[in-house]
Amino acid sequence: MKTGSMNKAFKTVLKTVALAIAALLVILCAACAAKPDTPAEEATDKPVVTDAPAKPTDAPAKPTDAPAEPTEKPADPTEAPATATKKPSEPTANPYEGIPEPYIDLAFTKDDVYDARENTELWAIDGSVGEYTVNFNGKDVKVTGFHGEDDDDYIKIDLTEYSSDFRGFIEEGITYELFIQIEDTPSSSGGVLICNGNGGGLNMAIRGSQGQLNFNVGSTTQDGTYCGSGFAYAQPYDANEGAQIEERKLVHVSGVYDPENRQIKLFYNGELLSAGDIGTGDFKMASTVNGVLGIAYNASLPSESLGRFTEFTIVKARIYRQPLTDEEVRAAYQNCVSALGLAE
Repeated sequence: MKTGSMNKAFKTVLKTVALAIAALLVILCAACAAKPDTPAEEATDKPVVTDAPAKPTDAPAKPTDAPAEPTEKPADPTEAPATATKKPSEPTANPYEGIPEPYIDLAFTKDDVYDARENTELWAIDGSVGEYTVNFNGKDVKVTGFHGEDDDDYIKIDLTEYSSDFRGFIEEGITYELFIQIEDTPSSSGGVLICNGNGGGLNMAIRGSQGQLNFNVGSTTQDGTYCGSGFAYAQPYDANEGAQIEERKLVHVSGVYDPENRQIKLFYNGELLSAGDIGTGDFKMASTVNGVLGIAYNASLPSESLGRFTEFTIVKARIYRQPLTDEEVRAAYQNCVSALGLAE
């Protein structure tokens, strides 16, 4: 074969091979270009799915906020004890709020009496100290008190310091206060409530069979408003007149001696019952036993002791070395009522 013919044939073969290779490359390129599209789409879709877990990661954030509320709530219980700690201070509160401090204040231990003011000695002579039921405004109430039921049951107050100068004890005025229940109206001459004399002195008593209440001061004259038998009285001298003490009820009785204004007053449950002018006379002791003041007892005349006439229960007795005003007597009554945890 001629050289020219061989070259022509070789070129034809090369051209054919080149075309074949080119076609193969086109096919390969097309295949390679098609495959990346599918993963790319899948990859772009999947990141959308990877965003979804972000929501669960947000959700736990809420539970972490919720516990914050309980951590604040325990603060309320911690505040409650702070209020409770104030309660123990109540017993140390002023027991005489709204009233002057008394000179003598009858108080009770388990089986005896004493002066809460510690100004003098008190003795329970027979009788008994304990828990008793009294009636206040139609309601039965349990109280701690002194109970007597015969003429040997009374409370004795030591005033030895003033045995030779009782006038000095009362010269600025006196107020007797008693929170008491009697069971029966005395059937004859009555009975003393707070007393230091016969024919003189300063006495709060029940007079006559009608149960008349009275407060009287010894007087050397008979020219006062209600005078008789050596005394000036806060109510009429006639024991059949005037206000009476109620039986089987806890009542508050106060007598006020005001020498500056020459007056003597009697109060019942905080209200003024009656007042009398003392007159021009001087204070008279008469046969008063010096140095002794009795509650439900007359040292000068023991036959007038209250227990001889009726059973009685004393819840409170106070003596002030000054004349209380009408407002202060009302406050003293409310003070006694509040001490029982009662309200009218």
